[in-house]
Amino acid sequence: MLVDTVNLKLALLCEGINFSKEFLEYFQLHTGHIEKRRAYGTGDSIILNSSTRTPQEIILEGQIIVAANYNPDSNYCISLDDQTAVLKHGNRAVKITFPKRPKSYGMYLSNSELFEQHVTVYGNSTLGIFSPGHCYYFNSGDECKFCSLGSARESLSDHKMRIKGDIAGEAIATAIKVEGGRYKRVLLNGGTIPNYDKGYSIHIDLLERVKEANSKSTLDYHLISMPPKDFQLFERFKKVGNNMSMSLEVFNPDLFKEVCPGKARDYTRERSLAAFEAAVETLGRGNVYAGFVAGMEPLESIIEGIEYFGDMGVVPAVAAFHPDAGSQYSNRPRPSIDFLMKVGKKMSEIYQREGFYPLIEGSGRNSLDTEAYLGGFA
Repeated sequence: MLVDTVNLKLALLCEGINFSKEFLEYFQLHTGHIEKRRAYGTGDSIILNSSTRTPQEIILEGQIIVAANYNPDSNYCISLDDQTAVLKHGNRAVKITFPKRPKSYGMYLSNSELFEQHVTVYGNSTLGIFSPGHCYYFNSGDECKFCSLGSARESLSDHKMRIKGDIAGEAIATAIKVEGGRYKRVLLNGGTIPNYDKGYSIHIDLLERVKEANSKSTLDYHLISMPPKDFQLFERFKKVGNNMSMSLEVFNPDLFKEVCPGKARDYTRERSLAAFEAAVETLGRGNVYAGFVAGMEPLESIIEGIEYFGDMGVVPAVAAFHPDAGSQYSNRPRPSIDFLMKVGKKMSEIYQREGFYPLIEGSGRNSLDTEAYLGGFA
């Protein structure tokens, strides 16, 4: 049964999801479901309009989370059957559910700003903080070509550009107070500034403030960040966080330069690989993650990367590419189901061999990590 559900998730990641007119009308009125928020990307092939509520994720059987990335050309469509949402594909209809809208959404913090301008609930159980909301690679057009952060922040997002630690700590405390049993972790992510050491230190400062404000909670703390140039800063993270991820995105050296020109020019692939080695020395095997985007390179090279990092003690974390409106790759084809299946099988092999765990288990709406860990690619 898990294998069937994982196959369906792969199909949705490869095609995106369409919405019927009836469902969209329903979703505007039934506000108990969480709506899509765009802290770090547009997420959709086509943007309906900024005022139309669409689901952020759907929940498949077995509590498998998958992104509701809108694609009007998809053969998978969310529709209604007797006022109940179903996912239709040809003559087949599958019942689905949606994450509940957080009770903290719509609440005001002490600075008179809304909770959701500072914290976004991600994957139903993760409290996400994204700061800063800009990446300097966009200044020269050298951003990673699949990234739509710039477009999202221009017109589709009301998230704060820079989030302060005291307000973030208050927001996390608010979420815990009103729905304490729901959340498992805090995930901090953000754009990049030219001074990599300063950017990394700002992330640690923010995490420290959030953790201090919620010292009695059992939340885990995770970080996705560009690595610093001073690897001694990993010692700072070790004192505050549970694990961290650094996104290489593409393993093939030539394609890395093509897809991620800013990273390749200013940080370099060689320094990135050295950073992973240093991070494992500090944080230990299984506590450092390497982010990949499946669909940016041939199967052989992403498999090589997964094996390379697995041997190093770094957990491969793979997200499926989706062509976002506003990104340089908005018209690039999505990976095939067969491609993702083979990637997932390799991940599963490495996870089992090394005893690895997913970065944010159960919350990865675009990722294959939880499904690989659960053995859903058999």
